[in-house]
Amino acid sequence: MDSLEGSRVINLKRLQQYSKDLSQHSSSCDGPVVLDQEKRAGMASVLKGDCTSCGKAVTLETSSKVKGPKGYCRWEANLAAVWGQMATGAGHSQLEETMSVMGVPVMTKASFIATERDIGGCWRQALLSSMANAGQEERRIAIEKGNFHEDVPAITVIVDGGWSKRSHKHSYNAKSGVAIIIGKETGKLLYLGVRNKYCHACATGIPEENHDCFRNWTASSSEMETDIIVDGFLEAERVHGVRYTKFVGDGDSSIYPALISGVPGWGHAIKKLECANHACKCYRGALERLVQDNASYKGSGKLTKKMRQKLVSAARCAIKMRSKESDAKNAVVQLKKDLMNGPMHCFGIHSHCSADFCTVAQAHKESSPSTGAGSIVTGGESVAADISTDGSDEDVPEGTWSWLNIIVLLIFLLNYFCIVQAFIYPHIECFC
Repeated sequence: MDSLEGSRVINLKRLQQYSKDLSQHSSSCDGPVVLDQEKRAGMASVLKGDCTSCGKAVTLETSSKVKGPKGYCRWEANLAAVWGQMATGAGHSQLEETMSVMGVPVMTKASFIATERDIGGCWRQALLSSMANAGQEERRIAIEKGNFHEDVPAITVIVDGGWSKRSHKHSYNAKSGVAIIIGKETGKLLYLGVRNKYCHACATGIPEENHDCFRNWTASSSEMETDIIVDGFLEAERVHGVRYTKFVGDGDSSIYPALISGVPGWGHAIKKLECANHACKCYRGALERLVQDNASYKGSGKLTKKMRQKLVSAARCAIKMRSKESDAKNAVVQLKKDLMNGPMHCFGIHSHCSADFCTVAQAHKESSPSTGAGSIVTGGESVAADISTDGSDEDVPEGTWSWLNIIVLLIFLLNYFCIVQAFIYPHIECFC
């Protein structure tokens, strides 16, 4: 038995029941009850005492017990403490340091690790159940909409993954990577995979039979994401009874070929939808590099921060508008024109803007319906041809760039904006 010192975590309902029992005892016995002994079990305690008058033994358990996924009974206070540490990314030492300031004793490290494993198993079961339910929901929606591939419900998914790449002032590839697959209709997780190239227990010489080894990868870190996503596609029909015939992904060029070649039977039917958010992110990053590498582009009326935001917003607006059109081929052609005309629009030159989403072009079309104001510039050469016919800059708002700089930006768009790959590869669609 341990001496009574410091503070304890007590379940209020158990304390309330103890007080009730103590009151009932006091009604028949005038002797005081003294709790003078304690048996600690991590953050839980069993307090014991006796009635000084009648000698009746009294016990107070500060926490209730619950069954873990493996059937072991554990104190609820210990489970909650370890759960909290796992959720916040902390461990036994952090828990011990925090509780020591409050004078609350904690479980041993061995008990912490055992409890951690129990909770990990519980989390895993909950995750698998949640993914199974999400898969059935996606399958039901696909059947209702009549989306099938070879009589198997076909759905669209969103995929992404990654690993730590950079560190301070030197190149770095993490030894762990993760990737996920999410159902587009429900927005819920369908698959989760992890790849590890390192196991601390193995590195310290602990035999594999004496620990849970998480090392499952020996190839390059850059191949982790692709391998996980291919595995997820291979498991789709067996686990969820569906096929992922379309996926929304970023600009990673390795995933799509790996799926076509790595998924037997129906891999050839998979289509990639370009992620508009990622494309605009790459566009903004390229604009930032353009300004950083060319000091002459900085300053009022040039590529200011506000102007860079406007350029990206114009591209995002064009993608959003064209993604709603039913004629996909025409939408791609129009999208290319809109993207090329974006800088002209942002710098106040609306002669080639589409009336679909430019208010200036809309007003001009309403006032002069016969002029065909809906036409859009088709490329840098057309701009140059239009400019060469009129050497004056009367239509250019004060403080804007020269024509030459705008043409340079248009050429830059073709070279750096990754959404242009949708024009080069006709089998790639755009997801907005």
